[in-house]
Amino acid sequence: MISAFVNRPDRDPNIGIIERVAYGMGDFSSQLILTPVSMLFLYYATEFVNINISIVGGIMLASRVFDGFSDLLVGYLIEKTKSPYGKTRVWILRMLIPYFLCGIAIFSVPESLPDLAKYIYIFIVYNLTITVVYTSINLPYGALSALMTQDSYKRSVLVIFRMLGATAGGTLVMMATLPLVKYFGNDQFAWTITAAIFSGIATLGFFFTFYFCHERVISAPMSEEKGNTVRAIKKLFKNSYWVMLSIAMLLVCAADIVSGTANTYYCRYFLGDDTLIGNFSAVSNTCKVIAMIVVVPLMLKFLGKRNSLIIACLLIVGANFSRLINPYSIELNYVISGICGFCSGFTYTCLFAMIPDCIEYSEYRDGERHEGLVYSSVSFASKVAGGLGILISSMVMDFSGYVNGAETQTDGAMNAILMVVSVIPPAMFLIAAVALVFYRLDKIYDHIVHELKVRHMQKVNQEAEA
Repeated sequence: MISAFVNRPDRDPNIGIIERVAYGMGDFSSQLILTPVSMLFLYYATEFVNINISIVGGIMLASRVFDGFSDLLVGYLIEKTKSPYGKTRVWILRMLIPYFLCGIAIFSVPESLPDLAKYIYIFIVYNLTITVVYTSINLPYGALSALMTQDSYKRSVLVIFRMLGATAGGTLVMMATLPLVKYFGNDQFAWTITAAIFSGIATLGFFFTFYFCHERVISAPMSEEKGNTVRAIKKLFKNSYWVMLSIAMLLVCAADIVSGTANTYYCRYFLGDDTLIGNFSAVSNTCKVIAMIVVVPLMLKFLGKRNSLIIACLLIVGANFSRLINPYSIELNYVISGICGFCSGFTYTCLFAMIPDCIEYSEYRDGERHEGLVYSSVSFASKVAGGLGILISSMVMDFSGYVNGAETQTDGAMNAILMVVSVIPPAMFLIAAVALVFYRLDKIYDHIVHELKVRHMQKVNQEAEA
């Protein structure tokens, strides 16, 4: 045991700027692997590995379903964890080296293999990278915020730093990947070199998170009582707020993956330059950062998380549909990128800030606290959504007659690309907004936390008297 790495629950309850930045660095590091896999891997597989778009999309969907179940398993393991390094922190430490290696392997499909062998390689390595390693480091990282503080506003601030980190990581990937690939030779090996650079930075970033972030909330490991886990899962499904949040998370994530996967194709065939994806990403993420720093904290105080999220979803719906006015306009796409980026500063900040609230409500309602299960189940929804998003994009394009690497596409393929970018995602955001109509947890949260503190004090007094 390395004493410098041991968790310190007695740290100052006021989370300082270094610890906030360190927490944000975790999602920065997550996006250096997740963004290229989610947004660019399909493009890499079709344009550089030259394999069928629908088959790759199907592999990624199947893998995301497995990944969703791995979330539940990792959530269970977190609940069972007892370590001097902390319940969640220890998992970040364990996964550092595998995270680095898998981030490189996913973009290293051997060029000499026949197509069938390439599909097998992608299935195995994709699942190892995302289903096993990414889940085992990112899920504990997400649950860490629930153990750093019970204060709802402090958690929201942590989530803002997390979203800032995610935005910075996503922006770096989307702006730098294709230029780096072209710089290193614009071939398959160039993708491997680029992936190695991102993986190295990501590994160092996660170590920074592990070292500076500490768990303050005491959460005992789940008991070994037979059927305890099954009972906890059943109770979870009776938590109506968790159900609403999971549906919203699934739809928002699926919408983003659908449009994100197709955007590179859209830039290439509608706007004539695939590197524009980096420019649009920069505009989107700049507006997202402005929203998260300047506007989101104020809106959360005055409107609450639920109302802010619904308004943001509806604005995204309108912005995406407006692309249909002139899909060939670069200027219009800059405006849409800015609006959607600004609103996404609300969507993910609110969604991730609402997860710990569901944990407190679950303890209030059932008397049991399960950070791992709540985070893993919501993560399950987002992972399945990611797979569905990729499958929807790939199948719509493939069935419309899309041809890998062609200079021009048929009218059917062009219409499919436009549909995947501008019609399907806003429909999903609209349904997500509807799913949150009856979410009322914001209004009763302060009462819930007060009641939990009273219960905990009563328990401490009873144990002291005994």
